[in-house]
Formats: sequence, structure tokens, C-alpha cells
Amino acid sequence: MKTGLASFLAIFFLLAPPALADVKVTQKDDCFRVEVDGKLFTEWQMKAWAAPYLYPVIGPNGENITRHYPMKAGVPGEQNDHPHHRSIRFSHRDVDGMSFWSPDSKQNGHTTSIELDKVEKMTSGETGELILWHNWICDGETVIRDKTRFHFTPLKNGQMLLDYDIELHAVGENRTFKDQKDGGLGVRVAGSMKVEDRKTKEGKGTILNSNGDKNAESWGKRAEWADYFGPDPSGKTVGIAMFDHPDNLRHPTHWHARTYGLITANRFGKGHFEGRNGAKKGDGDYTLKVGKPLLLRHRLYIHNGTPDDADVAGFYKKYAAE
Repeated sequence: MKTGLASFLAIFFLLAPPALADVKVTQKDDCFRVEVDGKLFTEWQMKAWAAPYLYPVIGPNGENITRHYPMKAGVPGEQNDHPHHRSIRFSHRDVDGMSFWSPDSKQNGHTTSIELDKVEKMTSGETGELILWHNWICDGETVIRDKTRFHFTPLKNGQMLLDYDIELHAVGENRTFKDQKDGGLGVRVAGSMKVEDRKTKEGKGTILNSNGDKNAESWGKRAEWADYFGPDPSGKTVGIAMFDHPDNLRHPTHWHARTYGLITANRFGKGHFEGRNGAKKGDGDYTLKVGKPLLLRHRLYIHNGTPDDADVAGFYKKYAAE
């Protein structure tokens, strides 16, 4: 009985919201800045590259928990690969031949970018909210508009619930998100958190999904949530758990989960992820029709400890009911 009570109290104090957290959301010349109790949590970088992204992302112990590269080079333990894996962002490699996954690479002869259009809402308080409209531009023409909503809910001990919702609108004509493994809401974790590097050097991180699949076995699998956890630069275990809302298209989503540090919630890649099970190229295609927007809801739970320590499954259950 005492053991049960002790466990309950430990979880309660670990996960309970802080008293009167002060979340401040402000617009700067080149970014939107989010602070919690006067300390930086993250910034939405608007002008540093051809597409916006969240960086840095400060974890419970005051350390950045997403990869610094290429924004900051030479960080010990980091790999200098895939410069388009910029911290946290939503994108897709192939929209009718246009790549917004790596918009600075001029794939298929196209020049693409994702640019801020307008601010719809920006609020501060015990929680924070930021709603922005962006234009997805190819060769000077807007082909998609998105409404991106961030909601920031601080928890005790520096933990955070970060909602990242995106509503996609086709512009001019219908737009097809082609069957690709490279797409969706992606996170590139800090080098200290990866399972292994691309040269098979073992790391100290772990990938775990809601079905119990781990590390490389989680690649391409469908699951309600996936958690990438491991030591932050200070050596303390933290995690970034990503939740797929039950109302989303093709829930539960596939996960493009890589042991070198990448994880994306990608519902447009069935032909890639399930090819061994008979899926064909193109099975993951999705046509976004003019006048019929697609809303995709996600929540990132930035937590201390392992998924069990942080009750990731319990937090997902609450989110799924919202």
C-alpha cells in the first residue's frame, strides 16, 4: 500500500502543472519567441532558411534537445547530414513534383519556399498560443496555404505540452501529396539522444511506439504515438513524444523513424512503408482539393525520464479524448 502511494505521489509531482506559469509569446524581426517564466523555450525561425522551423527547443534541464546542425556546426556528438532536418518542422518531399522537404535544393528544377503570410493570433498567459498563415511557394506561385497553430502548456519540472496543428489549403487547383517516406511533422533530436549514428556507432537513445516496437523495428510502422528518448547534453534522460490525434487522416499514422535521430509522423508514405506487405507506389497519395482543407493535429510531449516514467501512454489517452 505504501509502495503504491509512493508511486502515485512520484507521478503526481513529476507531471502536475506548475503554479501560474508565465508564457510569453512575442514577435521579433526574424522569429517568434516563446519564453516560460522569463526563460527561452523555443523560437519559430522565419528568415534563417527557405522554410520556417522551431529552434532551439529547450528541454526540462535547460538543454537544447533537438539537433543544432546546420544552424550551429561542430557540436560534439552531432552528425552533419541532411541539412534539411531542421529541428522541428512540417513538410513534404513531393507535392506534384515540388519539394518542400528540402526547399533550398531546387529539385526537379523548381525553386520552393514556405513563407509567413500573416499572424492570426498571438496570446500569452498561463499558456501561450500562436496561429500563423504561411504560403507554400513554387517558382514564384503560391500553391498551398497553411494555417499553423502552436499551443504551449508548461508542466512541472520544465516539461511541456506543445500542440502543433496544421491546416492545409490547396490554391489555384487540386494538389497531390505523392507517396513518399520523406514528409510530415518531423523532429531531429539532439545528437546525444540518437540510437546510433549513420556509421552504426551505438548511441544511448531509444525509439518506442505505442505498440511496443523499438528502434529500427519502429520504422514504417503505424502507431498512435512514438517517443524518442535518451540523455540530453547534460546526461539526464529526456524524451520527445509525438502524438497523432485520432481525428487525423489515416490514423494511426506511419512513422518514418530513423535510429540516427529523425522521427516523422507521415501519413503519405504507405507505398514506401508497406511495400513488403503488398502496398504499391502511389497507395499513399493524397489529393488536397480546392475548398476542402486538411487539418492534421499533433501534440509533442517534452518530458523527463522514460515513457513509463512520464506516463506517455496516459497523456496520449487524455489527448485522444480532446
